[in-house]
Amino acid sequence: MEFGALTFLNPWALTALLLLPVIYWLLRFTPPKPQTVRFPPFRLLLDLINKEEETDKTPWWLVLLRLTLAGALIVAVAQPIISKGSKTGLNKNPLLVIVDNDWATAGNWQERQTVLNQTLQAAARKSVPVALTATSALNTAAALQMQTAKSALKQALAIAPQSLNTDHAGLLKQLKSRFGKSPALQIIWLSNGLADDTFTTGLKSLANGTARLTIAVPDLANMPLALGKLSRKNSKVEFNVLKLKETEVDPVIVAVSAKNGRKLAQISLPFEAGKTSARAIIDLPLALRNEAARIEIVGQNHGAGVRLLDDRWRRKSVGIVTSESLDLSQPLLSPLYYVTRALSPTARITRREENSSTAKMLETGLSMLVLADIGLIAPKDRAAIEKWVSKGGVLLRFAGPRLADSNINADKPDPLIPVQLRRGGRALGSALSWQQPQGLAPFADNSPLAGLTPDPSVRIRRQVLAEPSADLSGRIWASLADGTPLITASRQGLGLVVLIHVTANSDWSNLPLSGMFVEILNRIVALAPPVTSTSDGTASAGVNETDSFVPQSSLNGFGQLVPPPPDAKPAKSKDFATLKPSLEHPAGIYRRGGATQAINLVIEPSTLKPLNTNVPGITTTGFSPAPVKLLSGIFFITAFLLLLTDTLASLFLMGGIDRIKARRAIVPGLLAALLLTSFSPDQTIAQTRQKLNEKDRIAMAAVNQTRFAYVRTGDIKVDATSRAGLIGLNLALNQRTSVDPGTPQIIDLEKDEIVFYPLLYWPVLENAPAPSDAVVTKLTTFMQNGGTIFFDTRDQNATFANLTGNVSQATIALRRILSKFDIPALEPVPPKHVLTRAFYLMQRFPGRWLNGKLWVESSSTDKSQIDGVSSIIIGANDYAAAWAIDSNGRPLYATIPGTPRQREFAYRTGINIVMYTLTGNYKADQVHVPALLERLGE
Repeated sequence: MEFGALTFLNPWALTALLLLPVIYWLLRFTPPKPQTVRFPPFRLLLDLINKEEETDKTPWWLVLLRLTLAGALIVAVAQPIISKGSKTGLNKNPLLVIVDNDWATAGNWQERQTVLNQTLQAAARKSVPVALTATSALNTAAALQMQTAKSALKQALAIAPQSLNTDHAGLLKQLKSRFGKSPALQIIWLSNGLADDTFTTGLKSLANGTARLTIAVPDLANMPLALGKLSRKNSKVEFNVLKLKETEVDPVIVAVSAKNGRKLAQISLPFEAGKTSARAIIDLPLALRNEAARIEIVGQNHGAGVRLLDDRWRRKSVGIVTSESLDLSQPLLSPLYYVTRALSPTARITRREENSSTAKMLETGLSMLVLADIGLIAPKDRAAIEKWVSKGGVLLRFAGPRLADSNINADKPDPLIPVQLRRGGRALGSALSWQQPQGLAPFADNSPLAGLTPDPSVRIRRQVLAEPSADLSGRIWASLADGTPLITASRQGLGLVVLIHVTANSDWSNLPLSGMFVEILNRIVALAPPVTSTSDGTASAGVNETDSFVPQSSLNGFGQLVPPPPDAKPAKSKDFATLKPSLEHPAGIYRRGGATQAINLVIEPSTLKPLNTNVPGITTTGFSPAPVKLLSGIFFITAFLLLLTDTLASLFLMGGIDRIKARRAIVPGLLAALLLTSFSPDQTIAQTRQKLNEKDRIAMAAVNQTRFAYVRTGDIKVDATSRAGLIGLNLALNQRTSVDPGTPQIIDLEKDEIVFYPLLYWPVLENAPAPSDAVVTKLTTFMQNGGTIFFDTRDQNATFANLTGNVSQATIALRRILSKFDIPALEPVPPKHVLTRAFYLMQRFPGRWLNGKLWVESSSTDKSQIDGVSSIIIGANDYAAAWAIDSNGRPLYATIPGTPRQREFAYRTGINIVMYTLTGNYKADQVHVPALLERLGE
């Protein structure tokens, strides 16, 4: 509910204003003023007079004061706020509001809605006519007509982000037709922040070049990321994550999920300095890859951050059976050679072993079975194949001499051959034939092979012929130029039987030698389900029931799969490879029979450039909403002052002034309370927070909660491991001890303050330079005041002897770092040291590595220790890698050599170090309890 620029967050509370008349009626009456009567015993009876007394009327000014008090309380509870108005500075000219609602706007859509609503509310207050349009779809002529701002507010509720690119070019054409000659126009463009100079120039040219243009531009540092094109190489999927050059990101997480949302894999992907893309490779086992349904950038909730995976990305399992054995002696003549080469990049190939049966091969689970020139099939194998096909498998057969000379379906139809065959076949171009070799005819639009371009160089010299029948035309996928079938297919149960009427090698044609052969086999294997065995049939083969793929689910603007919109249309299979998301064909999953294909929003790297705002004559603003002021405090203070005034007035009317004089101390207290309420604590705190810079906020967070820190090394992977390791250690501490640390803090030793952290983890790089004198002074002061530095060379080889001899590069770097410090003598942790029993009883301190030693200050130099704690701890077992976990709590790195419970003891090492650092001589005293008791004579 709004009244001009005034808005109520709890408007229903205003209904209490209807009670004011009742309150007025009750407040009209007040008890009479008490009288002072002297009390002589005998005059009492004389002065008593029997008379009726009526209540006095309340003074009108007191009634008005109390009604105002009640009204102020009601308005305060309604939480009024007042807006400073739109940030765009509207005038009285007609207003055109353009809203980008493509994929790049989903991340800050709430802020965009707030700015849009504030702009339209400001237009409503000034009675400015408004035309509102989005950019991800073309508008009708009526949609660009001027309307009232209140009508535009209702229209704005229907605008939402979509998994589409903007259509600035189409919209600009419409805008020029509608507003090109307007006498005056002001334009507010809520942009996506991506470059489009043509659109900017076109908007400036509206209204005969007099249009006043204001562009709202998002913060470039927080622009969204996008997935680039995916490519497949054997079992690996490769892709890029794209960003603007100006966007600042930490290493991003890319996850692979199944249909039910279960995470199958995820990787952390850092961006190199100055790079706008990061390349990733995901390698999944066949079973998991066939479950994969989407790849997404975690935290990027928009259409370009998601890639839906369809049947084309699922690696199928294909079994191949042939009647010949020419693989070793003459591989190029083998029926298996060309099929294997064509399917290997997209499928796992399985060949029937010698002395084995096809039935056993099917029991292992196959997507497609290829029979190359198999005439008669053994009865046991036939039964198994028929059962497997009926449950959804795809059977692909090639012709050959054996199939041509067999008589397997002369008497009755064979369910494992899609059409009835004529015995003997046909030879073209031979010495006894008048016919020449035939080429391929164009593929029919209703064929699964539609969209492929026939290779004119392909020539068929021999084929098996199909007997004419009434349903033959419906089973033909491909034909020769003379109309005779080349590929036929029929559905059997949930499965599919396909016959290619030539051999799988080059005996009858040069088709296997062409690229067309690969494309045809890929189309056929795409129809096969991931895996079908003779024992299950959970999937069905895609069949040519209709020419088009029907939308099954659509990807909304926030990267979520939802039911398709009512205006979504089926997509023809021949056009699918070139389709881009649109209103008619939105991004999402499409199904035809048992086959699924996806339309994805793919972003070209060249489009990720920031919008040029350095154009003369335009005004730019951000997406931070116009400032608002909460008025509840003012009304509550007003109500309190009125209550105080009412109390004083009531005391005066009731004759209580004398009692107040007797208690004069109350008055200063009331005045003090009044003065205190005149200050808003929220405003004071807000002003204090505004004065805090980033370093102050970090310092306050470290003071409010115990936090551990790690040194910034400059190596992105090492720093990420340190952070993930301390997060894992924090989780273990929280679950096992009373210590509840805050988020680990990365420290730049040259710039950041370290006095707030009890423990500083320092992974030593091989090329680590010696610290500067300022850093040495800072660290020395840190250690002298009770801080502990945990150096980790991560090389399993940091022994005391190595510090002065021929050592690893990491140990040389450690020696270079420590050369400027005045450190005491060090020794391996003694058997009775506090670290061996600070929380767990331990004698070895493994990390990711097992055999490295842990060094502390020598027990002979206890005087140098603060509170009984060694200021320096040196390890070599790569402890952070052992503690490191991902967002699901799973370890990021394997322990080496991976002995039983090695990682558990690594966590125990970290817990003991933390407890030792935090408790100091308290734990030391606990260690020496037996000796203390012995001295006391217990």
